[in-house]
Amino acid sequence: MKERSLVSSRPESLTVVYDGDCMLCRRSVHWLQKQRQAVPIRSIPSSDSEAIANHGHIADYGDDMIVAASDGRTWVGPPDAYLVVMWALPLLRPLSYVLSIGQLKPLVGRVFQLVTGNRQAIGGWLGGDPGCEHCIIRAV
Repeated sequence: MKERSLVSSRPESLTVVYDGDCMLCRRSVHWLQKQRQAVPIRSIPSSDSEAIANHGHIADYGDDMIVAASDGRTWVGPPDAYLVVMWALPLLRPLSYVLSIGQLKPLVGRVFQLVTGNRQAIGGWLGGDPGCEHCIIRAV
């Protein structure tokens, strides 16, 4: 039976390229690294020289999260990059299948885009990093 997923064949590993200046992104990566992973996931900030060398060429990358598979496949931004990361976590894999179905996927994309577009404020509300000049709301 074919797997119903954005990931049609299992990659050996995934790399998440994220906004290292964003508190929400850093907290999310920290949480991600503590989760059980069906596929190993490593994370690098988008300002890292490796990220720039390997992924800086992607058109319309902007500041969206990139997920790159070891086999060369790449997913940029919501919803695909987020759904692939969910797929790689056994805890969230069933949810990734449900959220990628038909008419649900565009809705999921809009929700993730809403979070992504407001990530600096959300990161600040979660206890912004005093060293982050981009966070709208700083920790007190």
